[in-house]
Amino acid sequence: MKKKLSFALAFAMVLSLAACGNNSAASTTTAAETTAAAAETTTTAAAAEETTEAAEETAAPVEAEPVPDSSLLHLDFETTDGITAVEQTENVGALTGANLGIQDSAHPILIAEGQGAVGNALYLDGKYGVDFTMPEIADDSYTISFWYNADRVSTYGPVVQMGRNIGMSNADATVTWLNITKTTWGANSADIFPVAWNRNSSIGTEVSADGVWPWIYAMDDMEHGKREWCLITIVSDGSRYVADDGMERVGTKFYLNGELKWEANAENMYYQGLSPEIFKGEGLEGHIGINYWDTVFKGFIDELYVFDDVLTDGQVKGLFEMGNPPEKPEAPEYDGGAAEEEAAEPEPLPAAPVDAAAIDVLGTPERVLGFWSDTTDGFELKDGTTMTITLNNYSDGVNNWDNFVTAFTNTAVTTDKVASADNYEGYAEYGVLRADAYGWGYPDGAATFGCSWGDDWAGWLKLMTNANVVMNIMRDGADAYIDYTFKGADGTEMTETAVLKGAWAAEDAVYVHITGEAAYIELLSVV
Repeated sequence: MKKKLSFALAFAMVLSLAACGNNSAASTTTAAETTAAAAETTTTAAAAEETTEAAEETAAPVEAEPVPDSSLLHLDFETTDGITAVEQTENVGALTGANLGIQDSAHPILIAEGQGAVGNALYLDGKYGVDFTMPEIADDSYTISFWYNADRVSTYGPVVQMGRNIGMSNADATVTWLNITKTTWGANSADIFPVAWNRNSSIGTEVSADGVWPWIYAMDDMEHGKREWCLITIVSDGSRYVADDGMERVGTKFYLNGELKWEANAENMYYQGLSPEIFKGEGLEGHIGINYWDTVFKGFIDELYVFDDVLTDGQVKGLFEMGNPPEKPEAPEYDGGAAEEEAAEPEPLPAAPVDAAAIDVLGTPERVLGFWSDTTDGFELKDGTTMTITLNNYSDGVNNWDNFVTAFTNTAVTTDKVASADNYEGYAEYGVLRADAYGWGYPDGAATFGCSWGDDWAGWLKLMTNANVVMNIMRDGADAYIDYTFKGADGTEMTETAVLKGAWAAEDAVYVHITGEAAYIELLSVV
């Protein structure tokens, strides 16, 4: 059993596929483009928390200041003015990066009278969301703030998401967004909420083809606003800096209930902050409680502000002081669709069985594995040979990407260190393939995928909660041909193929290692 590395800031993975095809990686992905945010060790997080605590002890109390009356947008939800009811649909239309479309809904917009932070509030019952017109912000100096009380929020599920071309793929448009969501990127994969996850697919492309994907949160590995009112305020100050990953960020302050929780800037970055130019350009979208991929939010929203100004600490405190929400708000009565089965976060699966014959394991039998937090050894893939890898994969059954991952690199990594340039001089990835027929790191058009299950992703994901996997990898110079056989505990069998062409030079040394996310993986043999 190898040493489990603990991370405070786990690599971020997103959205799964809706279908599997035979074209390039861009065309097989009807989900949003994915990438990984850089990781930090627990020691760094602990130091960050100590710094924050010390600052809180010595800082003078912030006095509330008047809030500017020059907001670009203010939705007070006293009425339904300025918002439209929408719902998710299987028809993605012209979207190329989405699992689901968003269409107008006949569901009534529910206004909870007298239940908000100020007067009335919007109530979402988990069956619909609302759209609003998001104003353009030409520069990187702005403030976004709103109250929320979450009865249900899922991993990556939106409370509020704003940007442009949100449901498109990088290949077809410049994609920008800010998503206030929940993740499992805390220390030891802790649930953290809220997280301001954001991106700009065109910024930082000289470093990563997927652009920049930073995020910022309270740095306390906790959930805030679950069945209680909470005010989140994000202030983008317009100053740009280059983070440790070589990509630009905008200086950002993150507040909860009027109190500064974390500040990302050139001196205090921890890979966090905001993407530049999220709200610059035409065609901006604004969604509350709904997006193109994830479980619809359930709960209350109130007092959504967008300012084209950098609010001061005192003004943010002033926003908080304006609110006086009830401790236990009452949802408005609505019996429409009462017979529908309510979506809920799935119950955790039982611990996986343990195979004593495994030569290496990743994660724990409780199906806990932080993304890129553990790895097998790197095995050399010599030209003209076929490598066969056999493993047991126990997914947590939640997301398609919660499974094993295969990486092709120039470095023979070892089990005691995370695979990264920080740990191995000159480390580089020729390509990374997820089990669900998706990947990254290779040149555009270098990868093609095919799978036997078509659109039955639910069936495939169920199989992968307890699957024996046999993977054959044949190298022919600069190309690799991979076929997978997934066999479930009940005998169900599915297959997948992948081709990597020109991801490396014919003379290059190539090594293969296995990692994963939110799973328990037993490596049985490599021959």
